[in-house]
Amino acid sequence: MLPEMKPTLKYGIFILGMACAIFGVILVSVLGSWLSLEPQEQVFLLGLTDKIIPFPIMGAFVLFLVIGGMVSLLFRYYIIPIMRIAESTQLIALANVNHRVPEIGAREVVHLARTINASADAYEKLQQEVESAIYNARAELLEERNRFAVLMSELPAGVLVCNIHGQILLYNKQAQMLFDASDHKLVTGTVGRGGWIGLGRSLFGVVPRKQVTDGLERLQVAVDAGEADPVTRFIATLEDERTLSISMAPVFSFHCDQHDECLQCERRRISGLVLIIDDTNSGSDLTAAAEPVTSSDPAGVEANGQFAEESLPERDVLVPTSGSRPVFYEFDLFHNRASDELGEESLRRLTYVAFDTETTGLEPTRGDEIIQLGAVRIVNGKIIPGEIIDQLIDPQRSIPEASMAIHGITRLMVANQPTIGQVLPHFHRFAEGAVLVAHNAAFDMRCLQLKEAQAGVKFTNPVLDTLLLSSIIHPHQQSHSLDEIAARLNLTNIGRHTALGDAIVTAEVLLKLIPLLETKGIITLNDALKASTRSPFARMNY
Repeated sequence: MLPEMKPTLKYGIFILGMACAIFGVILVSVLGSWLSLEPQEQVFLLGLTDKIIPFPIMGAFVLFLVIGGMVSLLFRYYIIPIMRIAESTQLIALANVNHRVPEIGAREVVHLARTINASADAYEKLQQEVESAIYNARAELLEERNRFAVLMSELPAGVLVCNIHGQILLYNKQAQMLFDASDHKLVTGTVGRGGWIGLGRSLFGVVPRKQVTDGLERLQVAVDAGEADPVTRFIATLEDERTLSISMAPVFSFHCDQHDECLQCERRRISGLVLIIDDTNSGSDLTAAAEPVTSSDPAGVEANGQFAEESLPERDVLVPTSGSRPVFYEFDLFHNRASDELGEESLRRLTYVAFDTETTGLEPTRGDEIIQLGAVRIVNGKIIPGEIIDQLIDPQRSIPEASMAIHGITRLMVANQPTIGQVLPHFHRFAEGAVLVAHNAAFDMRCLQLKEAQAGVKFTNPVLDTLLLSSIIHPHQQSHSLDEIAARLNLTNIGRHTALGDAIVTAEVLLKLIPLLETKGIITLNDALKASTRSPFARMNY
């Protein structure tokens, strides 16, 4: 796919082509006339050169100026306004129904803009009516899901659900606390809310893979033997030598390759796992070793795939709470398949970590340091508000007054906070397996890379930059600052110039940009990375 040329480049090419055409035609005409003359006529004309030649040249220049001026007016009042109207119309249709096209250019173009805006008003009204109807229709479903979340949160044990590939798609606060407590190496204050388990993360990051696969094999044998509700139990030993008792049951899917529903062939396929987790040091009476499969349902809920058929609302992941015990879930992950090649994965299906840094200045190679790191995870096209990092960092140097005026972080605020060497390993693990996203990512990544050796980590994640992506989608817009992009997409950043606030709005911008990228044929991660290299901002470095 060829990169789209800027209007100024198109104008320059057009003017150059027009000049070559005008002067080329005159030159060819003069040369043809000269070659058609007899020798004595050519000698005669040579004596009149100083009287004949200036007039065709002057005429060519006048013609060039007249046509060039008309072309300039054409670009100014028609072509450039129409390009901006096209971008704005696409923005209304795909990302921001409240946006309106600019009424600029010639009278006919302004009339077109007003017509489009009138249609946008009607479209916005219709969308509001549709959204209202959908909201009312979904209210009962949301109430049921809230009841489910409250029930899960009140269970005394930890509950964790994953799909067949080990991707976590549900966990309650108790499970989060059990696994968080096992990591005694965490720096105080660096954990936002999320720990080491999270939606879309791998179960094998917290539970030994072999014990899970062995348990899965036992469950499969029981299913093949006709067990209705098989369960297996085992003890998982964590890195700090603590042990957790885990009961594991299957979640079934009734879909197969031969039929819409496997009920026709009376087969059940395991599509996920339910894990009930308890701390063996807390006096639990769960079995202390792996046991044979038995017919009981540890969760008190039939593992029959009833939740696998549901999909969450289009908005952020629902995080219902009961007191201080939230439950996090994303059942669409039941249908996710393991991707062999991340670059060929759809942008809609990737897991992202949007992040931002606040620093003592804009020159990291000259000693400016990170003083705040904020990050949020995006799973299955939804921002996970419960899985964040919001951490102040001691830069171990002074903070200039000019920088404090922007982000408001003072030396007193960062005193006694962890250093970047302590925080960066946590962020590295938080972003494991995800695509990093930042606005003007060249700066933030440079800040991280300069501290890799100190922290003992290396960031090899793919990186997307919303600045570059915006410039690819809207090459005719004058500004691609985070504020301007957010305004175009009808997003509000209530925490501007705080690391977490900017990370969240960057995440929201990315989700709005994805459908716009798809209209340009940018579907996969590789497509986005290749397109980013064509941005005029791609050559920025720090």
